[in-house]
Amino acid sequence: MVSKACWLVGFVVVSGVVMGVLSACGDDPAGTDQNQPQVVSTTTVPENLSWSIGPAGLNQPKNTVDGPFQSSPVPHGFSATPQGALLAAITAQVWMAGADDKVFPEVANHLLEPGPGRDQWVQARALVTVDGRVTHPPLFAGFKFTEYTPDKAVILIAVKQPDGAITAYPVQVSHSSGDWRVVNPTQDAAPDLVEITADQLNKEFIPL
Repeated sequence: MVSKACWLVGFVVVSGVVMGVLSACGDDPAGTDQNQPQVVSTTTVPENLSWSIGPAGLNQPKNTVDGPFQSSPVPHGFSATPQGALLAAITAQVWMAGADDKVFPEVANHLLEPGPGRDQWVQARALVTVDGRVTHPPLFAGFKFTEYTPDKAVILIAVKQPDGAITAYPVQVSHSSGDWRVVNPTQDAAPDLVEITADQLNKEFIPL
């Protein structure tokens, strides 16, 4: 165990297969069973995933299939899939860590689920100033879903830190608002940031 996760800025610290039945719509092609279960994979990396430089020089993900579909005032809007949940979880961590003093209220409005954890984060964030850029940002290295339903998910995200350490941190997201948003823990319930080995990363996580 390394330390208590940085509750204020998120785990970036500058932190499988589910079967589901979907209703078919439209015409039924010949030979197609409308009641056939559709596989929803929690072990599939978002298709054509790309990375760009985000706030404070941190790396942020995107793809055309799963989002984020909106770029203003902060990136938001994700597909209602495990891949959308993953991208929402990472995007929120990036913007919690790197958003400047003008933008951080929009992080709460668009990327965080309403609740006491979000309220505490907003209050604490308002007391500090975030500026500048990270020269050697941490790299998102892998993920592992520990829970997934259409309404919520818990994802372990592995990060390679600039000092060479590899850490993992659980992120919970909710779809109750109609989009994936991070459920921020309250300060006293913030989970621990755990150091893992390269072997654990390779064997237990899906690489990004």
